[in-house]
Amino acid sequence: MKKSFSNLMLVCAFVLASAIIVAAAEQAAVLKDPDRVLARVEGQEIRERDIDQVIQMAGPQGAMYDNEQGRKAILDELVAARLFALSGVKQGLDKTPAVTEAIANFTGQVVARAAIEKIMQDIVVPDDEAKKFYDGNPDQFATPEEIRVRHILVSDDVTSADTIRQVQAALSGGTSFDRVAQERSICPSAPQGGDLGFFSRGQMVPEFEAVAFTLKNPGDVSDPVQTSFGWHIIRLEERRPESTLAYDDVKPQIIQYLASDRRMQRYQETLEALKKEYKTEILLPASGEAAVSPDKQ
Repeated sequence: MKKSFSNLMLVCAFVLASAIIVAAAEQAAVLKDPDRVLARVEGQEIRERDIDQVIQMAGPQGAMYDNEQGRKAILDELVAARLFALSGVKQGLDKTPAVTEAIANFTGQVVARAAIEKIMQDIVVPDDEAKKFYDGNPDQFATPEEIRVRHILVSDDVTSADTIRQVQAALSGGTSFDRVAQERSICPSAPQGGDLGFFSRGQMVPEFEAVAFTLKNPGDVSDPVQTSFGWHIIRLEERRPESTLAYDDVKPQIIQYLASDRRMQRYQETLEALKKEYKTEILLPASGEAAVSPDKQ
């Protein structure tokens, strides 16, 4: 089955978040001196890169702290953490089973992330491969036909026939469509003269869409069409034909997609090799299966 361009991008971004974090940290390092010492606690230095790491590890939410006030707040928290850590060591808390286990788990996670980053570091996508993907997948970069319309929405009740006649009379008498929409339409788009902006097929209710796309030229006005919202009179404003995104406009996204695809493949291949190299036992049953007692095996 053909893989979805957008879905695979999301999956790869999730699985390989560590690689993204490293790239973002490198970009931040260009703007700031990562080795600049910001504070000392009993001789232990807190540097600019420590602040950067906290911001990057926070993901999208970290951006709100990447300012003078936010970075100062993070520094205060890091100082506090160092002080409490020194207090904990003085009390011997670092030797308790819970803490030693947590330290071991954290160390394992850090080393695992470093190992993943190492197997990814040589992955590159040449320009010619990106162009080959673009040429071979034209459907991925096609933009559908779009139209922009205005409409006047009239409620579907006992007065609708009279209201429609009044609207049509005003339009025939020379009153502009957007003015009539502002005065008579019950749609939230009325203040904008009934302007619904651009949309493609499948974005509007079928009855509305079927009529809207039959309008040929800007300025064409439809007969009243009924939907679950009421009665609509539609005017075509603009039409955009189906087109294809230019290669130069999508090249960065293609390279990112192909690189993510390769990272995912490299990750899975390495993982399978490691499972063969190191004895691995999964003791929990698969979803929906009952666990088997050892004395019943």
